[in-house]
Amino acid sequence: PTPPTSTSSPSGVTLFKTKSGLQYIDLVEGTGPSPQYGNFVTISYKAYIKLPDVSGKPPSKLDEFDSDEGYLIKHGNGRTIPGLDEGLHTMRVGGIRRIIIPPKLGYVTSGLGPIPVGPYGRWKLNRLLDRMVELKGGNVVMDVVMRGVAEDEADQGYYEDESLTPEEFDILRGNIEGSQQRARAAKQ
Repeated sequence: PTPPTSTSSPSGVTLFKTKSGLQYIDLVEGTGPSPQYGNFVTISYKAYIKLPDVSGKPPSKLDEFDSDEGYLIKHGNGRTIPGLDEGLHTMRVGGIRRIIIPPKLGYVTSGLGPIPVGPYGRWKLNRLLDRMVELKGGNVVMDVVMRGVAEDEADQGYYEDESLTPEEFDILRGNIEGSQQRARAAKQ
């Protein structure tokens, strides 16, 4: 993976930007382990929408739509918004990070979390997402504290599977073709 680029402000804050367009600021560097795909990750977060500024109006502020003190996810399973998954991957336990998620890495399909628990939070999120579409811009912003990382003992290894070598692929193909031939011969 390409390492993120970084820019520092005069106040000493470093903003990292990944190739995908995700941006983040490490407010506190963690000292624990980083999550691996397939791990359970516990986080606390506050989630906001930052709408684009409109000329002639005061600058838009962060508009909070959700928060949780103990949110559990399975890292890399495709059930969270892609920007959150990417932003968590290089964090360490104990770290605090502000993740600035562009629209293409946000709520791009229904069912992706985190989703507010109550109806008012969901209504507010939907209203803010509709405004992002209407204004053709904006970001999801998440302030995240990584609380813990745990291995999933029931994980079947789908997250770190390596590609087969050409030799292993030929053996696999030969085994499949052989079993198909034996099955056809048994039917006759």
